[in-house]
Amino acid sequence: MKKILASAACVPFCCWLVVLLWLSSMGAQAQPTACSGSDPGGQPAASGLYAEYFSGYFEDAPGFFSDNSQPAGLIRTEASVNFATTASFGDLRPVSAGTALDPDRFSLRLRGSLHVATAGSYTFYLTADDGAYLWLDGAALALPPSVGTALIDNGGRHSSQTRSATITLSAGRHNVLILYGEDCCDNVLVWEYEGPDLARQVVPATALCTALAPAPLPPQAITYEPASGALPTGSTRSSGVPTVQDGGMAVTGFALANAASLPAGISINPASGVLTAAASVPQGTYDLEVALSNAAGTSSFRNAFRFLVTAPLPGGCGGPDPGGHPASAGLYAEYFSGFFNDDPAFFSSTSAGLIRTDGQVNFPADDSFGALQTVAGGSAQNPDLFSLRLRGSLYLAATGSYTFYLTADDAAFLWLDNAALETVPVRADATIDNGGSHPARTVAVTLVLGAGLHNVQLLYGEQTLGNSLVLEYESPALGIARQVVPGSLFCTAVQPAKALPTALSYSPGTLRVVVGSSGASGMPTVTSASPVVEYELANAATLPAGITINPNTGRVSVDATVPEASYELSIAARNAGGDSVFVNSLTAQVIARAPAGCGGLDAGGQPASSGLFAEFFPGYFNDDPAFFATTAVAQARNVQVLDFESAASWGNLTGAASGTPDNPDTFSARFRGRIFISTAGEYTFYLTADDGAFLWLDNAALVPTPTLASALIRNGGQHPATTESATITLAAGLHDILVLYGENVALNSLRLEYASLAAGIPRQLTPAADFCSAASNAPLPVTLTRFGIVSRSEGVLASWETAQELNSARFVVERSANGQVFEAAGQVAAAGTTARSQHYTFLDTAPLAGLSYYRLRQLDLDGSAHYSSVVTTQWTSAKAARLSLFPNPVTTGQLTVRVEQATAAAATLEVLDLSGRLVLRQVLAGSTHQEQILDVGTMPTGIYLVRLLSPNGVTTQRLVRE
Repeated sequence: MKKILASAACVPFCCWLVVLLWLSSMGAQAQPTACSGSDPGGQPAASGLYAEYFSGYFEDAPGFFSDNSQPAGLIRTEASVNFATTASFGDLRPVSAGTALDPDRFSLRLRGSLHVATAGSYTFYLTADDGAYLWLDGAALALPPSVGTALIDNGGRHSSQTRSATITLSAGRHNVLILYGEDCCDNVLVWEYEGPDLARQVVPATALCTALAPAPLPPQAITYEPASGALPTGSTRSSGVPTVQDGGMAVTGFALANAASLPAGISINPASGVLTAAASVPQGTYDLEVALSNAAGTSSFRNAFRFLVTAPLPGGCGGPDPGGHPASAGLYAEYFSGFFNDDPAFFSSTSAGLIRTDGQVNFPADDSFGALQTVAGGSAQNPDLFSLRLRGSLYLAATGSYTFYLTADDAAFLWLDNAALETVPVRADATIDNGGSHPARTVAVTLVLGAGLHNVQLLYGEQTLGNSLVLEYESPALGIARQVVPGSLFCTAVQPAKALPTALSYSPGTLRVVVGSSGASGMPTVTSASPVVEYELANAATLPAGITINPNTGRVSVDATVPEASYELSIAARNAGGDSVFVNSLTAQVIARAPAGCGGLDAGGQPASSGLFAEFFPGYFNDDPAFFATTAVAQARNVQVLDFESAASWGNLTGAASGTPDNPDTFSARFRGRIFISTAGEYTFYLTADDGAFLWLDNAALVPTPTLASALIRNGGQHPATTESATITLAAGLHDILVLYGENVALNSLRLEYASLAAGIPRQLTPAADFCSAASNAPLPVTLTRFGIVSRSEGVLASWETAQELNSARFVVERSANGQVFEAAGQVAAAGTTARSQHYTFLDTAPLAGLSYYRLRQLDLDGSAHYSSVVTTQWTSAKAARLSLFPNPVTTGQLTVRVEQATAAAATLEVLDLSGRLVLRQVLAGSTHQEQILDVGTMPTGIYLVRLLSPNGVTTQRLVRE
């Protein structure tokens, strides 16, 4: 019983064992008899055929498959040739176009051998949509095979159709080659046969072997490295010795298969395969087809090598290209597999799959790049997923402004000069950044470049869909219309790095302009190994639009629109090596208008302006004013207000302070000038400082070494920020001021405020408009030796003389009816800067009737103003009206105004305060004599002007309201 059960339990195992043994025997039988050796890819032989899939349609040209620029995009083993439906091939992307279920635009080469068990007559059937061919035996070994030797020719574009042929075959293995191409739409390929004891059927895998039958092979491949050579016309160049796959038998000779289409000067060494272009070869691009032979036959390989014969080398082009070959016109081009995705490091971490010389950067259409199948996906007509690095130099015959246009789909970047020499160039340094994945778009840049060679590096990557890359330029000033940059201007050699500008400075280092006016700096002094061809404001984006720079001279201008502030300017200078940026090389100060009466020169010799003259000294003065007489000034400039509350507010005090530019330590400062007091009365000053600080006013501020005892405010010693104050009665006008300050370590703050109840001024920062940078004993920029006026029948004639002038712009003659409110009567241009005496005159043809006041306002080039003393005159016109006021002074609310005119005319009567503000206006009817009663009871006490405006002129009288 146990034996029976054991036997029953073994039944399933025994059955499976039998099945496995049967399957094993079937597998052994699946491989055809004598299938041994290696397939064309070098792998052990297997059942089926060795299949290679290529992008693009082969157009019935068998040479397509041996073209060096057409490598297989997909290699696999096909058990049989039985692709009866569009979906039979499976997903062939990215080798094919179309879809996974219906691939288009691909070609297929099937190689191996067929085992014939019984000798006899066999009929073969080849069904295909579109072109297909079948070769057997020796005809299947030729590279490329001849269409004329095909057993079945089913070529051309067509729908599915079957061609057949009958042949007598011996028993054994017979070499097989099938070529097939699918253009579009359906794709069908079926190989059948029938013969002795065989019904018509698809040729089975059991009869196929991926290895060729043992037989001599013709040469299988040839490779030149690099695959191209560029040379200028009139010169000679040779390729290297090629590497060949000889088919197992020695190569017996090399030849140019397309010699008939090439110039006579292009030849091949029949023994070594070295190609040579002689000096007689004309300019052009020549693709060479090389044939090589062994005892088994001859094979030809299209596009085995390219000679690019260019124009003569541009000026100065010499040395080797990046690959070590002699320089030529054009650019050294390296093509890589994959999209670099805007990362320049990609090119230094990946090996180029194709190296050649590109004459121009002019690839406007999908097929412009030519066949890139060694590195690209897609097809020969539309390569995808590749990247390109172009290097060399660009020759420009003349210095000038050039605009470059870089058109690309997808990412492209251009670097020039030294930036182009970086192994991994920096994106921020790119002359043109056209990065990202995008359709074709153009990015342009205009810059000034010097004559000579400029290094170039251009990176490009194509992801999918279209591909285009074009580099154009233009220079209207040089007569160059927009065009693709000519290949004759490119050189494949990279030039040595050139020295950049090393220093730039302006003298003076501050451009000071009064708000509402304009001014310009001098030209900079530059240290540069080659001429500077362009200047730029490197920090222009942070500056007002009214601050500009002359790109040719480097002169900085500030126009009247720039608001009041201090601006640090960083200047970029470009020479043949590229750009250097000099940070904070010029300060543009747009300052408030100076207070009335502010004149002379500041302690630095510049015309007086608003603000104070500031000097900075190295070291801490330690509450000793004599320090400033014995220590050299390290830095001097105008400071508009004393408002240094943060460590960084002092600006860069390098040379005067230790610490850092953002937190200076161990320095001292002296601030000199005058302060304007508009209204007499008591003023309280507040001096906040960390560490020692002192304030002097009036005569005490003019002493070369003032005493601490004479200081109005003493805030000495080393201490944290502390405020000291003092109150003083001041007359209206300008008062000399001196502030000394020292910073030892740690914090640094200084602030000057003031307040006046009498003037209605709350405690506030002392404004720049109330400071004058020149002391009262400072020399005037213009020495006025005489100013006078004379009344004449035709008007009032003003005349004046100067002994010398410094930066004088113009003189304005001003008039007033009361000696306080002045208006411009006219102006005269000044002589500028001169040490010779000058004489000026001006006739006021519309003077005020009666008593009037005149003064002269002199304006400097930076907008600073200086005034003469006031002179008076009486002028009466025969047509002028007479104006009488009574009572005057007026103490009641009623004022009688009597008007007498030579002819009756409508007139306007106005009352103005001393600031020029209109208080009252009344229109008078036309009359020769009239009296008007004005209600002035609501007018505050003070001095007013009563003015009559009529066609007969302007008449003004002074009115006192008590």
